[in-house]
Amino acid sequence: MRFCYVLACGLALPFFTVSVFAQSTQQPAASTTQTAPAPNAPVPPLQLHNLPPEPHTPTPQEQAEEKATEVRMALTRLASAQANWGPRESATGMSLELKETGRTKSATGTEITYQLTGTGFTPDMQLTLLRWPLNANITPVMSGIVVNAAGIAVCGTPAAGPAAPTEAAAKDAFHAPSCTNTVKPGTPISITTTVAKGEAVRVALVAADRKHGAAASLVPFPIEGENNGCKIEVILGSKEADLVLIEGSGFKHDKTYTLGTESWSQKHPLDVSINPQGQFVAAVTPWIAGHDTGDTVVYYQSSSCTPTVDFPWGKGSYKPE
Repeated sequence: MRFCYVLACGLALPFFTVSVFAQSTQQPAASTTQTAPAPNAPVPPLQLHNLPPEPHTPTPQEQAEEKATEVRMALTRLASAQANWGPRESATGMSLELKETGRTKSATGTEITYQLTGTGFTPDMQLTLLRWPLNANITPVMSGIVVNAAGIAVCGTPAAGPAAPTEAAAKDAFHAPSCTNTVKPGTPISITTTVAKGEAVRVALVAADRKHGAAASLVPFPIEGENNGCKIEVILGSKEADLVLIEGSGFKHDKTYTLGTESWSQKHPLDVSINPQGQFVAAVTPWIAGHDTGDTVVYYQSSSCTPTVDFPWGKGSYKPE
């Protein structure tokens, strides 16, 4: 299980310690006797060997291509991490679920409250709650959480037993304040949030060893289109949809089909691999030159189904429900 603390995460790099032991053999000492040059001998011309190549200044086009490559790689890592957040990132035998307990209308949008339930956690595991909001890093929210016998995440008791880590150890693990700073021990852990259409709520409970834990993702207001059992869903990768995930399910492996996007009369095909379960995931950046806002249509056309879905992107498109 891995959790990355940079915006474009998804790569786990191993750490190495390499020891290099040099062996030496006894070599005969070089003679220090030198022969003085003859008086008035001509000075040989200066010879320059093995000079480094002349440094090349990238052209504006090369700089733009290099920057575009860096952006594509960062977006690919971000999209991969977002798509895998959930059961794929959870430790074997462990799972986490968000259970809605209430909704309240406010000036900033619909405030939704969730409680956390989990399976596979042992009572002695001191856990940290992580949140991953859009346009931000993964953030440790609070530590000292345990999952009780009923599978509910609650604030743990600091003196739960010798196996429980100290407050300092919990802070050292994820630099998160203890849950006891805000709620009483035994209180169920809940989160309240507002989201826009297509925005996922992403949370995780992770032990201090970072080897045990589970992640969950839920979209309260989905953007989706369905036809004849085939469904396409759009999930925001950023607040203004500069990046979105296109998830498909229920597809029958049609021999011939057309899958793509259209925005400002420009069509772009999507090259995806549909797995044996009829699912696929694709990352899309709906930027169109000359436009800073727009609407994109995602379509699938075949003899078995023709689902479509559209979403807004660009400045002002992010609006909590």
